[in-house]
Amino acid sequence: MTTNRGRKGVIRKRMTSTGESYVVAARNLKSMKDMGATREAVVTQRWQPAETLDVPCPCGGTCEPGEKCDHCHARHRHVARYPGSRTEVEIWADRYDCMGCASTYTILVELPDRPWGIAETVVQGASAEPVVKARVFPGVKHPLLRPETPEED
Repeated sequence: MTTNRGRKGVIRKRMTSTGESYVVAARNLKSMKDMGATREAVVTQRWQPAETLDVPCPCGGTCEPGEKCDHCHARHRHVARYPGSRTEVEIWADRYDCMGCASTYTILVELPDRPWGIAETVVQGASAEPVVKARVFPGVKHPLLRPETPEED
């Protein structure tokens, strides 16, 4: 267990060595602590779809087999995964594209052991109402939320 004074000392030491502000240093220390979960979230999101349906999906085996297309009767293939909610960090959206035409569909899946970020309750507004806000792990691309620190490509 770390005391508040000890935690502040660690943050100040990082500030001195990196030149970061107090807030940035504290966030970076927190993200280093969450690095294992961050790595899992990035692996969950970033994979290349299989070329054929004969091989298992490289997403990690959590997807459903593709449905038959209503338009051309080809199969849909799992092609992408991205965070599927603004506040529920265990919800991912799986996108399936038709292998014969431009048809596509998305389903929401819950992956409790692979969150894409951290949900925090913060007090916001003049009424001091508690609101749930999600913080996206570094490296995870969220279609609706920006990362806290800009990524370098």
